[in-house]
Amino acid sequence: MLRAVRLAVFCDFDGTFSVQDVGSTLAQRHAGAERPEAWARYERGEITAWQYNMKVLDGLPLSRTEVERFLETIELDPGAKDLLVWCEQRGVPFRILSDGFDANLDRLQELMGVRFDYDANHLRYEADRWRLAPGFPSSTCGCGTGVCKRRRIEAVRAEHPEASLVHIGNGRVSDLCGALAADVAFAKDTLAIELAKRGEAFERFQTLHDVIPRLEALLAE
Repeated sequence: MLRAVRLAVFCDFDGTFSVQDVGSTLAQRHAGAERPEAWARYERGEITAWQYNMKVLDGLPLSRTEVERFLETIELDPGAKDLLVWCEQRGVPFRILSDGFDANLDRLQELMGVRFDYDANHLRYEADRWRLAPGFPSSTCGCGTGVCKRRRIEAVRAEHPEASLVHIGNGRVSDLCGALAADVAFAKDTLAIELAKRGEAFERFQTLHDVIPRLEALLAE
């Protein structure tokens, strides 16, 4: 039997659970020449978000050693560990939904001393070049990402229809469909701008510390 779930939390990683955006920063540093044209094509609707990733990052000449040095500089959001502890103590399922890459998330958990379940895209190294594969795409959502956050949230909703599902994010490209699918959306940065423009309800936050009191209230309800 499925365990009864009253509340479940889904959280973006890059720029939300972590301070820095891992993939975007690596792309800026190591794939600068390809990015402007590929981004312009994405903005015109000529390619999807995942196709943008493939054009910019697939085949990127970047060794494990270089990535390791960069990952050692990544910082967690000031409230990230407290949010994990809060969810664990109260039996609230917590899951990272990331349009980043599994190899990086695995290593970051080791470096940061945290553990979380996640969905992410797949990264392997082939002669010090990145080779990518989508992790949880959707052919129907329209987000065009490698990890469709709406699809993941809706899968949990089908198992736990009475639960309140929460999404926390910061980016309009990979987080929008998740925010729209959730019962409660926490947003900042470009995600907050996009949701406000659409007239959608959401709760603003600066750090993950801001989220915890509202989660406490939702759990009490």
